[in-house]
Amino acid sequence: MDSIDKLLAEVKTEHTETKNTPPQANLNPVKVVLSTNKSDLLIDKLLSDVQADFSEAKTEYTQSNSRNSLPQIQLNSPPPKSDGFIDNLLSDVQADFLEKDAAEALRKQEELIQEKIRQEKLKAKQREALEKPAKEWLAKLDPLSSEGLWFERFAQGYPAKLAAAIDYLQTNS
Repeated sequence: MDSIDKLLAEVKTEHTETKNTPPQANLNPVKVVLSTNKSDLLIDKLLSDVQADFSEAKTEYTQSNSRNSLPQIQLNSPPPKSDGFIDNLLSDVQADFLEKDAAEALRKQEELIQEKIRQEKLKAKQREALEKPAKEWLAKLDPLSSEGLWFERFAQGYPAKLAAAIDYLQTNS
């Protein structure tokens, strides 16, 4: 009689252990990420809600599929969890994205301005470097030669002959 009681106790403990532990096949791995700001917490909450909804839908689909019937989908019904909290959560996430987009646009605009300033400085250095050779070229230029006459006409569109000579030398370099 004692061995029967022992077997009965073992069967009961095995039965209660299997009830307390969920079956491993139905578990989906969830990645735990430490969030550093409010938007990360909100996104994690949304992700867990979506995962829960997905697993519910998956079990409903497999149950209805096992009965050889198609799952019923209501297209015009609102989502079951559309309360004020989710709306606030979505608006917070949207505000965070808009803020990040604005910050990125500002950063790109500042980079463009810095690049433009750098290009202007480079151009000024190049013009300054050509100033001495332009002065020398002007000193050697014979005003009555064909090149001198051509340059006189070319320089009419400039405030000074030196600026015209610098442009001329810059394009010919």
